[in-house]
Amino acid sequence: MAAQLPNLATCRKIGFIVPSSNTAVEPITSAIFHSLHAANIIPLFTRIRVTTVGTDASSTSQFSTQTMIAAAQLLADAEADAILWNGTSGMWVGAGLAADRELAKAMEDATGVPCSTTTLATVAALEKLQVRKLGIAVPYPQALAEKVRDFFTTTHHGWEVVALAALDPAPGGNLAIAKSNLHEIEDVVARAASGGAQAVVVGCTNWPAAPIIEKVEAAGGVVVVDSIVVTVWQGLRMAGYLDLVPGWGRLMAEVV
Repeated sequence: MAAQLPNLATCRKIGFIVPSSNTAVEPITSAIFHSLHAANIIPLFTRIRVTTVGTDASSTSQFSTQTMIAAAQLLADAEADAILWNGTSGMWVGAGLAADRELAKAMEDATGVPCSTTTLATVAALEKLQVRKLGIAVPYPQALAEKVRDFFTTTHHGWEVVALAALDPAPGGNLAIAKSNLHEIEDVVARAASGGAQAVVVGCTNWPAAPIIEKVEAAGGVVVVDSIVVTVWQGLRMAGYLDLVPGWGRLMAEVV
């Protein structure tokens, strides 16, 4: 039997801006939406050109406000109810949390649609969870991993990063990150859950950690805040969907 489609005339729509070299966001996000079952809500995707991950000028220029606004306007053309930048650049470009807030406001002002980012979603989830001790898990080179750690220790939210774990050797680029096997990912996330962490932030939307979230949570007694999952979590709430969604970790299953 063919899958039942949502009513496209009345459905709510959440728009995601995705890096062009990302191959993880769309399949994982679509799988989460599929698990909503009877919900009349759908994801929309558009892309911006992102071919490198780094803090040099050529890399950071990929995430300009005007580029993001143009992408957001494409999603607004489809009458999205919420729009989110599905990338973690805000955690490592060095501009701080205020820059993501300004970006979200600029996109919202240009489209008239509520807007957010993965970084803002992660901060909102950690605030909801009321955790103080964090582990950070990333697939990046050590220097970039340390940028992510520094972001969370300088947001003035009182978070203490008790563990930082990264893939070693780091994959050679964004496309290679998505090809990490689940055993590698699980090992890094489990290491980040050590040291008394209450939550682990998985800081990359091209790293397919979603399938191992519940296993790590059960073994380590932590909450895993995965970048792809938390962006969906935030988008659903921005669009007025407040039901819990089992199967994707404690954040989706327990936190409204």
